[in-house]
Amino acid sequence: MTASQDPQRLDSSPLDEARFFELLEQPEAWPEDPAVQAELADLLELHLALGCHASDLADHLAPAPRPRWKASWALAAAAVFLMALVPAFTTLQRTRSLQAQARDTARLEMLAQKRTQDRAWIAFFQQSATLLQDFEQNPALCKKGEEDRRQERDMAMALLESSHQLAAQGAPLKEAEIIRANLHAWLFEVASEDSCLSVERAQELRQMAAAHNLETQSERMERRLRGEGA
Repeated sequence: MTASQDPQRLDSSPLDEARFFELLEQPEAWPEDPAVQAELADLLELHLALGCHASDLADHLAPAPRPRWKASWALAAAAVFLMALVPAFTTLQRTRSLQAQARDTARLEMLAQKRTQDRAWIAFFQQSATLLQDFEQNPALCKKGEEDRRQERDMAMALLESSHQLAAQGAPLKEAEIIRANLHAWLFEVASEDSCLSVERAQELRQMAAAHNLETQSERMERRLRGEGA
């Protein structure tokens, strides 16, 4: 004899399972059977849990967006280009800076060299004018009829050496070279004499200097090279 089916208990057939979901929204229609009520309670709890996490599940289950390979490749290429460009730009800037520094250094060196040369020419004309003034003075006598020109001779020899050096480096002005050449000829004569000169020879040397106006020309060129005008 087959046992009779409990009218309060629902079968587990697909139709009854559908009935389970209908009963979730109708608690007043739940059967009196505690086992069925327990099943319905478990199903209701699962339903509520799924409802709470529906948005998160939708995000996870949604299809992944198609990667933008072209944009990513463009960004990567731009990054590589910038990485190569920055060192090149830095090197270019550094090279230009070094070139500018080299030009400035060369210009300063040229100015310093010119000032040094100008000072050498100024000193030459100044000392030459002093020698010419000293030669006009009456010196001590070596003996009667002879002038002691030892100091003037030594100074003439030193200035003669300076004149050679100035001729080799070049004059700042054409006129300066002309006056130097005239002084050089007179200095050579004085340096070639003995320390004791006859009065006649000393007079000849003074006349030679006066003929070329060496003292005045030396003083004028000194002032001109100093920037004080003619």
